[in-house]
Amino acid sequence: MGKTIICPCHDVTVEDIRAMYAAGYTHPETLKRATAVFMGPCQGKHCAGPVMELLRELAGGDEGRVSRRPTARPPLRPVLLGVLAGAAGPSAGPSAETGPEAGRETGAESGTTGGA
Repeated sequence: MGKTIICPCHDVTVEDIRAMYAAGYTHPETLKRATAVFMGPCQGKHCAGPVMELLRELAGGDEGRVSRRPTARPPLRPVLLGVLAGAAGPSAGPSAETGPEAGRETGAESGTTGGA
């Protein structure tokens, strides 16, 4: 019998959820941290329903033992789409590639050594 994938973003299977539940990860938030379910690019849009249904089944149908799913978190601050695409101009602010240190040579890159 093949494995049933319940979270396609992270290849989490029904068997993974059952094993983590048996190990004590019974709350959706702890299950999220143990398996990365709800944390893929879809932020749980594909897996939240089936995972929560499986948790209710594992809890014996007791709705009181299963809390609601973890909330999807928005970015910390707005991000220009061009920055994410890598096509932002100089007004986008410093980043790892375009920050104030970009273009400066370090000792190792310029061929100098720390010795005499």
